[in-house]
Amino acid sequence: MTQVTPDIASVEEGFRTSHSYVISTDIYDHFLAAYQDTNRLHTDDQFARQHGFPEKVTHGMILNGFISHFVGVHFPGGHSVLHSVSTQFKSPCHLGDEIVIEATVTQVVQSMKVLVMNLVLTNVTRGRVAAKSKVQMGLL
Repeated sequence: MTQVTPDIASVEEGFRTSHSYVISTDIYDHFLAAYQDTNRLHTDDQFARQHGFPEKVTHGMILNGFISHFVGVHFPGGHSVLHSVSTQFKSPCHLGDEIVIEATVTQVVQSMKVLVMNLVLTNVTRGRVAAKSKVQMGLL
């Protein structure tokens, strides 16, 4: 797949785009292997049920991984670098959930080659917002 990075002059405030992800068992297993976050809420269905959840809750940082992919591959793409990410987790996600990231460009600083976007991560499987994030990135 050829990645086209937008010319900062062509990106306008209000531009919107989206992309969808699934929290697969493979993604969960790789995250767990890499970071060893074995908190029982994330690894034990019975423990999670005892605390009011239908099953184990996937790690919120998986959503941040989706954000990294979104910015680095989807939009603005391969010639970008994240400056900051501020994420508020709104509701838990579980294995198999589909997450749609909807992005809106809120600020363009052409002189600095900087974009700011607000992201809404919607868990379409559960019908609720999973997280909201504000990201700032530069174009190389």
